[in-house]
Amino acid sequence: MGIALFLIGVLIIVAGVVLFIVALVKRSGWWVLRSGAIFGAGLILVIIGVAIGISEKPSEEVPSGTPTIVIADYEIRLNDVGVDKLYIDEVIIELKNDGDASTTITELVISSNGAEIRGPIFFVTLGPGEKQEISCSGSLSSHELSKPIGVTQLAATVTILGYPKGATGGRILAEEDVAISIPKISVGSTIPAIEGKQGLSLALLSWKESNIAVDGPYGSSYYTFTAKPNMKFVILIYRFQNSGIREQETPYINAGEIATDEGYIYSVWSPPVGVYSEEYKPREATIEEVDRLIGDSGGFEDLLQEETTIGCVVFEIPAGATPIEASLAYLPVLIKF
Repeated sequence: MGIALFLIGVLIIVAGVVLFIVALVKRSGWWVLRSGAIFGAGLILVIIGVAIGISEKPSEEVPSGTPTIVIADYEIRLNDVGVDKLYIDEVIIELKNDGDASTTITELVISSNGAEIRGPIFFVTLGPGEKQEISCSGSLSSHELSKPIGVTQLAATVTILGYPKGATGGRILAEEDVAISIPKISVGSTIPAIEGKQGLSLALLSWKESNIAVDGPYGSSYYTFTAKPNMKFVILIYRFQNSGIREQETPYINAGEIATDEGYIYSVWSPPVGVYSEEYKPREATIEEVDRLIGDSGGFEDLLQEETTIGCVVFEIPAGATPIEASLAYLPVLIKF
């Protein structure tokens, strides 16, 4: 509307100018007045056209058809899991476009307990009726999701962002509530392969609570330490076995955490300054104590094929607390007590 008035006004102005020139040639005052009136009318139309053009909003391009993106299937692979957090390694998701418009997928978001992690999808386009499996990884593993202690599944939401053909700007295309399974094993189970090793298994043999723990060796001796007042030790005993085709060195498991029924988390214990940790009343261990409480991590042992070695890891927790689950370095699962 504004453009039309503007163009008409320009034409009238041109006509007014022409009449003015004719008036000058004829030296007619009447023609001068008439050309001025025409010129003025054209100028008014131009001003009105410009005003209307400024007030008019440009029309947005309307997408042709409607996209309907459906999450047909998904798989969430974990990079690492702790007693109160987890890291996602990769999300493999199958999307289907049940609508009648092509749609570009740009981003995947996983949210849980108020936190979210985002992974870019490099402009995958789905036409009407098309189905495609999409993998998203990389940046996901650099951010954690919090996990309540003791749960076997973490409730989360997967959101797919993108835009239909003919539209601009990202929008939510699909959203689905999912359950992320938390991998766990119990004492008595075996982990077939620990991280970074091929064919090196770890069997969880037993666990016990005690007011003393053994640590060593210090030179050729093992030492017994007594838990602090109102504290106790939780000792987890395991066995490495080399089931591979080559000799292997066992890892030194000196990092991990244990969670209790009180909702608190404690790190792997070791005497702060070895046999000089006077707060733990160190003394040389008896043979019976070493046999029962082990005291050695089992790490840095060279195992030939089919050879085994025993080790343990120790936690110190309040005497009245009950252990719920633990995470250990090199183990891709949680240990359930």
